[in-house]
Amino acid sequence: MVAVDQLAAAERRAWAEFMALISRVPAERRDERDVVPGWSVKDLVWHNVGWATFAARELQKLKGLPYTDPFAAHDDAHWDRESDAILEAGRRMSWDEMLVNVEAEREQAHELLADLGELGPEAAAFFAEESSVHYREHSDEIERFLEG
Repeated sequence: MVAVDQLAAAERRAWAEFMALISRVPAERRDERDVVPGWSVKDLVWHNVGWATFAARELQKLKGLPYTDPFAAHDDAHWDRESDAILEAGRRMSWDEMLVNVEAEREQAHELLADLGELGPEAAAFFAEESSVHYREHSDEIERFLEG
């Protein structure tokens, strides 16, 4: 079993590193959609938190039940639509609005996690993949963007 406070601490560390990197992106480049094809830095910030919050919500639904992979319930097209919906929600906000909402989403994810106490290794790995690991993956892309 993995204590959720360990997962929350890992998320906080990874988020702080991610946001330190984001702070190096000049304001006039935050909306350039070429960090990854068609996606901006702003898109990636919102995308990351959207999936972290999704993971916390899914784990909350499973509270007391054995872990089942939420991604197995639907085909890739479904998850592409979910990702697109997250992306579009972020694009409707200004940078400052997005940052406020990002912190509210992260707080909600932490509250949902805290309510779970402990998670089995698969559930813990699922949350990590959708939060701290995910942030680090996109950090590499943002580093390349800053170098380019």
